[in-house]
This record gives sequence, C-alpha cells and structure tokens, in this order.
Amino acid sequence: MISLISFIGFIAWKSFIEKENIPQRPVKVRIEKGMNAGQIGNLLQDKKVIKNALVFKLIVRRRGVEAEFKPGEYEFKTGMDYNQVIQKLVEGPPITYYEITQPEGWTAKQIAARIDTIAKINEDEYLGIVEQGQAGLDYPFLKNNGSNTNSLEGYLFPKTYRIKKGTNAQQFVNLQLAEFQEQTANLNWANAQTLGRTPYEIIIVASLIERESKVDEERPIVASVIYNRLKKGMLLQIDATVQYALPQWKDRLTYEDLKIDSPYNTYKHAGLPPGPICNPGLAAIQAALNPATSDYLYYVLAPDNSGRHTFTRTYDEFLKAANQYHQSQKSQNNSGTAQQQN
Repeated sequence: MISLISFIGFIAWKSFIEKENIPQRPVKVRIEKGMNAGQIGNLLQDKKVIKNALVFKLIVRRRGVEAEFKPGEYEFKTGMDYNQVIQKLVEGPPITYYEITQPEGWTAKQIAARIDTIAKINEDEYLGIVEQGQAGLDYPFLKNNGSNTNSLEGYLFPKTYRIKKGTNAQQFVNLQLAEFQEQTANLNWANAQTLGRTPYEIIIVASLIERESKVDEERPIVASVIYNRLKKGMLLQIDATVQYALPQWKDRLTYEDLKIDSPYNTYKHAGLPPGPICNPGLAAIQAALNPATSDYLYYVLAPDNSGRHTFTRTYDEFLKAANQYHQSQKSQNNSGTAQQQN
C-alpha cells in the first residue's frame, strides 16, 4: 500500500515538474457520452493535455466525480494541471450561442435559409414544421383563429433570437410562437370582429401592411386603404402578394408576373390572399387591428427612398400623383446626367 502511494506521489511530482517544460497550445477534445475516467484519461494523455492517464484516473476516483463528467466538445491546453482538467469536465463544455436576427416582413423561406447558415438548423426540416405546424400545437392564438391551413407563416415573430448550439427546428419554431404570444397577448383582438375579420385574416392584413409600408404613422392609413378596397369589392392589386407567389424575389415586377396563376395574385383574385405573405411585426399587427378612418383607395410610393406614400381617393388623383412622381424622378435623372456631362 505504501509503495503504491509512493508511486502515485512520484508520478504526480514528475508530471508537475515536466509540465513546466511543455509549451502550452490549444487542444480540442471531444468527450463522448458513456466514456469512463480511464478512457478519458487515455484520450487526454494521447492529446498531451495531461502527462499520465493513471494519475488522472486515481485523482478522479479519490474525488468521486466521475459520474459528474459531461460529454461534449472541450478546448484544453497541453500540459494542464489535473485538477483544472477535472474541474472543466465537471462543469461541462462551454455553451455556444448563436444570434439570429429575423427582420420584420421576412418569409419562412428567408428565415429557414438564415438559421441553416448561422445555427445549422436544417432548412427543410424547419419549413416542414412551419407548413404543418398548427396541428397539435397548444397555443391559444392558433385555436379557432379562422385559419383553414396548418401553415405557421405569419406567426413566426420577428426579433433577434439568442439560441444555444444544438437547438433544433421544432425548438426554434416554439421560440418564435412563444414570442408572438407574449407580444400580441394584450392587443385588442375584439376589433377583429368589429372589422368583420377573423384573427387569422388580421394577420394576413398585417403581413400586407408590413410589406407595403415602412413608416410607422402610415401603417394605419395603409390598413384603411386595404379595408376600404375590400369593402368595395375592389381587387387589392398589391405587388407584394405577387412577389410571394413567384419562385424568387424580383426587384421589379413585369406585366407577365402580374398574370401568374396563383391565389396569392391579388391582381387576379378578389379579397385577401389565402394566407400571410410574411411574418409581420407588432406595429403592422396593431395597424391591422386599428386602421385609420379614411376614404382613401389608392397610394403611390414616393421615389425619394423615404418609404412614404401619397394617398388618394380616386384613380384620377392616383394617376396624377404617380405622374408627378414620374416627372420629378425623370427631372432628377436628367439633372444628374447634365452634371456628369459638365
């Protein structure tokens, strides 16, 4: 017994002296689930993290912490102290977090591409859950909401999410839905009935507002235009719905694009599209529930990149405003050309 203790003491002392001469460098080590202290010690010795696997095993046994070791990816250094290594194994591998920013107005496809790139959450798996998601999910806003689809498009609330490495597609969807519930719980959803709309149709309208307006004070006015046109049985003729129907986003729509055979094409089909065309933020949802009181039926986007619109009551006024913007833009372009020539 004394000789064994002496041997252990000698090995520990020798390891302590020798580690001083070892240049420290980072070493990545993966500890697999189910590995015992002996296996871990051998691996760490092979990687030159520790000098002696037997000493490591005996210290672990003396401390009684083998059951507390956690599997995962670790970063050690060569020539480390035994107790430092053991403490890291007890604490577990460092947690890696990803920050995923989801802007207002993004579609599920855009979100899927981003989370696949940043957090390695499988794009197809995520989209599959989104497309079939409402069935079986226990969120109040998904129950009796007037939806005739399982798709979760519209409810994937925009924000910057901080998630742990290893988060899967279903967990991320749940984060988005929980955020929607928290952010929208205190909105006046009774207004949906007053407007003659289901809660799901409010989200559809909000998605249109989100894509049509980026100026907070204009959103309720854009909402009023949508409701006014619906009330009169007019086609909504919203370009963003056509964009949603196209296989890829286009900077400028053509007349051929406007002929696409899709229920989302509001140039061909009256009423709201069958579902949201994006995932709107809180301001757009509030505007859909609380539209301005107006008799506007049209709006024209200003060409100055301000995101603002001119709202009109008649088609003639619309054409006049559009023509003025066109002439103004043409004048600016000509002025710029003249300056370049000079």
